[in-house]
Amino acid sequence: MNAASLPYTVLVLLVELAVGSLAMVTVFDARRQVTAGYVKAGALFVLPLGLLGGWTVSTLEPRTEIDGYALADGWLRPFTAVLLAFLACSVVYVVAAFGQRRGASMVSGVAGSAVGLAGLVLLAGFLGGPAWSSVGLVLSFVASTAVLGGALMAMTWGHWYLTSGRLPKEPMEQMALVVLVALGVQAVLVVAGAVLPVRAVPASDGAGIELLANPAFWLRVGVGLLFPIGVTWLAFKSAQIRGMMSATGLLYIALGAVLAGEVLARGLLFTTGNAV
Repeated sequence: MNAASLPYTVLVLLVELAVGSLAMVTVFDARRQVTAGYVKAGALFVLPLGLLGGWTVSTLEPRTEIDGYALADGWLRPFTAVLLAFLACSVVYVVAAFGQRRGASMVSGVAGSAVGLAGLVLLAGFLGGPAWSSVGLVLSFVASTAVLGGALMAMTWGHWYLTSGRLPKEPMEQMALVVLVALGVQAVLVVAGAVLPVRAVPASDGAGIELLANPAFWLRVGVGLLFPIGVTWLAFKSAQIRGMMSATGLLYIALGAVLAGEVLARGLLFTTGNAV
């Protein structure tokens, strides 16, 4: 990964974490499976992540390429507008959550999740020109959002459980399953991104290296997919027997692994054009 593409990689990660966390908390709050305190904690994750994403996008200058990787700069302004709308929903969500206004928090959570999904589509349009498929990159972003948001909020629920011991274990189990399914979708998309030809090969230093000969690709597969699948499965099984301390620790490890995998994936996107 070159320095020029680093802000774009950070932007993708921040948006995925913010949107995934908000969607996960909103879904489980709608099912009345989590506590009001947990919802407040989730709100305090979402807003700072969104603000950091907004700050990151404000530092980006309009340009048509980064180190030979083509950008569809016409998508940047619409994405920025949608990100601001997501931030507005996040502010309302925080105020509603801390004001014990569940109806308002649900409305703002659903609206923010929908706006965030639209933002992911626009972000994929902005960055996905060289990739094998714009739709494929959208699916990759959505799957990553589910993985990151699910892992972060499942880990947080584990902490909440450990402070009481009387909370239900089902949210941890179900969030872990969401992460596992999303990792499975990612695995399919990685195979597609590795096999199908890119639409435009970036004129970057790493473009001449075959993907399968690139160590970063195998790190992405091993560290970012296979390892977290195994660790998350162990966390799921631990949660089933109420081994919540073990499950929480395992999800810490899984979250670190998937974050590393996402950084590697976006680095490979900008250097090779392969959406893996």
